[in-house]
Amino acid sequence: MTEDSAQTTSPDPRESAALASLTAGIDADVRHHFAEIDGLRIHYAEAGSGDPLILLHGWPQHWWEWRQLIGPLAQRYLVICPDIRGMGWSQGPTTGYTFERLARDLLELMDQLGVRQTRLVGRDWGLVIGYRACLNWPDRFTQFVALAGVHPWTVLGATLPVYTRPWHVYALAALGRSRSLQSRLIARSFHAWRHQGQFTDDEIDVYLRRMRTPDAFSATLGFNRNLMVHEVPHFARHYRMLRLRVPTLHLNGDRDPLSAGVPESYCDYAEHMSLEQVADCGHFVSEEQPDVLAGRLLQFFDAPTEHGRLPCLAETRG
Repeated sequence: MTEDSAQTTSPDPRESAALASLTAGIDADVRHHFAEIDGLRIHYAEAGSGDPLILLHGWPQHWWEWRQLIGPLAQRYLVICPDIRGMGWSQGPTTGYTFERLARDLLELMDQLGVRQTRLVGRDWGLVIGYRACLNWPDRFTQFVALAGVHPWTVLGATLPVYTRPWHVYALAALGRSRSLQSRLIARSFHAWRHQGQFTDDEIDVYLRRMRTPDAFSATLGFNRNLMVHEVPHFARHYRMLRLRVPTLHLNGDRDPLSAGVPESYCDYAEHMSLEQVADCGHFVSEEQPDVLAGRLLQFFDAPTEHGRLPCLAETRG
């Protein structure tokens, strides 16, 4: 990575103040930048130095969900936490929420930052972007950790609850133009999907303030409609053609209502992948079990790359 490789702009004073207040509690020198990707102003936070490690957040959140991981990981890596288009402090249009386009956002940011290869962690929306990026451009990723969701071969062997529990996706795809519905489902998610501990009112407000923007409204509607209209049918038809060559660790909370029952049907399609459960944890892994997650990430990153498939054994960590 070179100093002049990133084409970035500075935040305005109001953005700077808001980001500085969130950064103050993080045990690392967090720096905020903006890059132009696909004509959009995309925000990313970074800390540390060394080999790059990109963390992609989930819905309905932004880069700040990694606040308890940035410090420990930045001691060894250059940690980069982008805001997905439309979310956090990144601009978002009314279109462009296909998995392919979102994955290209990631690759174009890497190109601007001069990052040839990286380790990647993605939760929820970040998980699906990560899988798409690793399937499309495996040479750009050395390792991938998927958090809190399904894998691309879930249609093979999944039971009915896997499809019915994330009912919010169907509601947002069909009725997402209702701001009232979006607001209710966003507020509900922070309580219904968390198992260990609780979000404080202040933490929820940090996320809600950005989710009330027009860009976040468009992103929520666009992502969920694309998921139901295009992505689910596509993976149902083509999952047998997908081969994952990036060493991958998939972690789901054992009390996550959105990922319970995900099958181990990846074994014939992924060269080096394991599926594990994080004990006593719901959907917000990085905030419910940050110490467990940080330890497991570092353990995985330190492990030598093994060739050949891992056994299809689900494990619980806690």
